[in-house]
Amino acid sequence: MQKNHEENILISIIIPCRNEEKFIEETLSSLLQQKCNGFDFEILVVDGMSDDRTRKILSEISSKHTNIRIIDNPLKVTPSAFNLGILNAKGKYISILGAHAEYASDFLLKNLELMESFPDVECTGGPIISKGKSNFAKAVSIAMSNPIGVGNAKHRFPDYEGFAEMACFPTFRREVFEKYGLYDESLIKNQDDEYCFRMRLKGGKIYLSPKVKSNYFVRDNVVKLFSQYYQYGKWRIAVLLKHKIPISYRQQIPALFFLTIAFLFIIAFYFNNIYLALFLPVIYIIILMGFALYSLKREKFSIIWHLPTVVFILHFSYAVGYISGFIKLSINKIRIIF
Repeated sequence: MQKNHEENILISIIIPCRNEEKFIEETLSSLLQQKCNGFDFEILVVDGMSDDRTRKILSEISSKHTNIRIIDNPLKVTPSAFNLGILNAKGKYISILGAHAEYASDFLLKNLELMESFPDVECTGGPIISKGKSNFAKAVSIAMSNPIGVGNAKHRFPDYEGFAEMACFPTFRREVFEKYGLYDESLIKNQDDEYCFRMRLKGGKIYLSPKVKSNYFVRDNVVKLFSQYYQYGKWRIAVLLKHKIPISYRQQIPALFFLTIAFLFIIAFYFNNIYLALFLPVIYIIILMGFALYSLKREKFSIIWHLPTVVFILHFSYAVGYISGFIKLSINKIRIIF
């Protein structure tokens, strides 16, 4: 794409990133190979002042491709990266993608086809396909693609097609941001599903199709996975506080489940009844082990033996984050009152 064709840009791709030296080159490579069928697109990489090799990689790639622009994100947080990209975008459509992913060569084309097929839809995308490089990460990808791990989150089921609550890598009509505003920069996490929720509250529609293909590379160790879902749970409280209603009731289940276990342990101790304490944990362990055994039909044991641990981390870290967020909110309210 030549610079004198900037007025003909159809799609602006926004990629927030910070310290993504392991993935950014692969991500950009998949986007530069998009089948355009005559239209132009631009890639805006909004970098949160990376201090690893990310900036060097970006500089080298952008020097060879004039449709890549690098934008600094001094605040270093995702929602500000989204908004900086949107404000600098030139396209009729805006795709907000991730640096931990790779995209099919017809990713943009299939989104455009969906926009044309569903003129009343304001956001399109594909159900996320989770991928892992290590055995642990492959177990994470299995858990993130199954109701046992993520409940009824349709946008995480690879074969799902239809209307959904959000798209992980969404493509929007540009006028969406004039109609519903920009991303909420006070939400360090969960700003993407909050935005889609805000859209849906006002009648906006989101449509997913497995024809829109992308691979998302999941966290590859216990600490990173726990931190990721802890933050999701913690920031869910901020979204709940903002809208006064939950985006989805499944997001309350992990915290309620583990609080129930804790309550039963207290009751069991009081009544000296060990069976009462073990009832729910045993059922939970049986379900996790059953899921692992079922998954052995398709995957190697070296992957599957991580699966019960992975599912537990997804549920428990989210619950801990949610509860800690609720406690923090309650303490802040007490401080305001007194």
